[in-house]
Amino acid sequence: MATLQKIRNKAGVLVSVIIGIALFAFIFTGFFKSGSSLFRSSQQQVADIDGKEVSIQEYQALIDEQEEFAKLQSGKTSLTEAEVNRIQDQVWNQLVFETLIKEKAKELGIEVTSEELLTMVTGKNVHPTIRQIFTNPQTGVFDRTQLIAFLKQKDRDPKASFFWNFIEKQIIDQRINEKYTALLKKGMYVTNQQVQSEAKARSRKVDFDFIAKRYTSVPDSAIMIADADIEKYYNENINDFQQEATRDIEYVTFAVKPSEEDKKMALEWITKAKDVFGAENTDPVQYVKMNSDAPYVDRYLKPEQLSPQLQEFVKTAKIGDVYGPYLENDAYKLTRLVDVKMMPDSVKARHILLRTGASAEALKTKADSLMNLLKKGADFAKLARSNSEDPGSAINGGDLGWFRDGTMVKPFNDACFNGKKGDLIIVESQFGVHIINIQDKGKLKKKYKLATLVRDITYSSKTYQDVYSKATKFAALNNTPEKFNQAVEKENLTKRYGRNIKATDRNIGTLQSPRQLVRWAFENEVGAISPIYEFGDDFVIAVLTGKTDKGPAPLETVKNQIKRELLKEKKAKKIIAEIKKDKNGATDIKQLAEKLDVNVQNAEGITYADMQVTGAGIEPALVALATNSKKDILSEPVEGNNAVFVVNVTNESTVNIDPKAKRNQLQQSINYNVDYRIFEALKKSADITDNRIRFY
Repeated sequence: MATLQKIRNKAGVLVSVIIGIALFAFIFTGFFKSGSSLFRSSQQQVADIDGKEVSIQEYQALIDEQEEFAKLQSGKTSLTEAEVNRIQDQVWNQLVFETLIKEKAKELGIEVTSEELLTMVTGKNVHPTIRQIFTNPQTGVFDRTQLIAFLKQKDRDPKASFFWNFIEKQIIDQRINEKYTALLKKGMYVTNQQVQSEAKARSRKVDFDFIAKRYTSVPDSAIMIADADIEKYYNENINDFQQEATRDIEYVTFAVKPSEEDKKMALEWITKAKDVFGAENTDPVQYVKMNSDAPYVDRYLKPEQLSPQLQEFVKTAKIGDVYGPYLENDAYKLTRLVDVKMMPDSVKARHILLRTGASAEALKTKADSLMNLLKKGADFAKLARSNSEDPGSAINGGDLGWFRDGTMVKPFNDACFNGKKGDLIIVESQFGVHIINIQDKGKLKKKYKLATLVRDITYSSKTYQDVYSKATKFAALNNTPEKFNQAVEKENLTKRYGRNIKATDRNIGTLQSPRQLVRWAFENEVGAISPIYEFGDDFVIAVLTGKTDKGPAPLETVKNQIKRELLKEKKAKKIIAEIKKDKNGATDIKQLAEKLDVNVQNAEGITYADMQVTGAGIEPALVALATNSKKDILSEPVEGNNAVFVVNVTNESTVNIDPKAKRNQLQQSINYNVDYRIFEALKKSADITDNRIRFY
């Protein structure tokens, strides 16, 4: 388990190494069954990925495995809702990726043999993940002996065995992915013609004058766009109008907040407690621990670390004095002065950390042995380098430098700030056993220890029921969109909106965990009124106002978008015709600009690699026109993003391009696209049905 603990300590790095390389985590061989699509088969199907059906049981098993791994590596016994949500999304992406990659790899005969796996684990070139886990933190060197010892003992510990099997599957999947992407890269190479063409295009640098006749110079009323033109454009560009399934809702919230009566009750409680809390025979620390809504803070604080009202209180207060009740951060409070002490703001110390041993007794025995050596004059720094298991400080002889009060874990912190300069102290913390040497202490300042009794102002069950009754009445009386909107206006409620909600969304406005509302929106038709949902301290009632299905957007919804594009195209043609006509009678760009009633602008040092031109904005067409036009010759007009352009190159120079460097750059770009766009490309070409919303 000692090695497993070390693995857990490195978990953060491990996850970034593994997950960051590619989306891989699980082997699904044998999990899937062929058959009908999701909607025609059992309601237990959560996905259909290119014909591979996945049941909710199989998907949940993968989530459970990932959650168990996350808890094991973090040492937690449970995960937060946000962590569970991230794991669910991560498992889905891994599931899709693995299914698509595994199918392609199988077709190509790509696999990882048992001999290859053994080489990755124990061979000459150990896999980076394995090397990361079993690197000695003190030396920074891979410890093969530690790896072999772990492999021999892992089957005796179910958690260690599970952890290893999980990692082993990951590195197998990673290797399959590496082989597949390497195969693609080998088939995508840069030709000599590409290098020459790219080098030639980028070797020319130009200064030029240009004019821009903007599309806004032509009024929309001067262009006729027929419905037939719009429909034709829509049909010819149907792939440009693909959309995800989304929903729109409008909703109202009934917030459960403390009433005036609730506030009064909280004040009465804290007022009654004052006599007991301030009594001489009352232990204020224990009283706070037993009765306060906020935990006791066991620290000595400087005046400037206190609120202004407590700063005034401690100036004249005696130990045992009580301040309050006072209102702060939605709570009533009483504060009692427990102690006053002269303490430093910072301490300089060094330590030797012991945490690997057969038992706590063994660690204590070793600590006592080292302490005896130190008392006899042994070199602390030398002992720290050879014995401390804190890799960050051991290399520096255990030196931690100067640190402020509250920086270290409490047992360590208290030992340092309560001790004297030169002290040698043995202290236990959650990290192990520390041998501490206090080297120096900062200037002493007056600090105060306070015990604060807190009574949160929270809503009562009566307040909760009152708000719920109000929400219930609203829902019962306003069960149509018309009644809903009339009631919102009549009762002066604030209507909120959820736009373009996707089936995978987990957030709607500021609502707390509104996944049920998302599911409801996708299970109902426009005009439906939701039941009352409770999210955090809000009761929510919604009306479904809009719905879009996956696939091409209806023509009516994109009609204006298409019309704008057609207006731009026709305006460009009209302006180009005008420029060509005026260009015939112009001797230079200035005369042409006067005829077109535009200004001449200029740009300097532009190459083919540039995307933006000062005065024009992001206009690739203008850059291409300028870098390919002959010097001192007025160009033909070219359509850009926002205007039609004419250029006149006034100066040109040559930029030296290294063909070898350019080839490497182009090849790196190709390799990058293979690595980072392969998943999207596979998803785009696959038929994927995501039915998670039925279950999560």
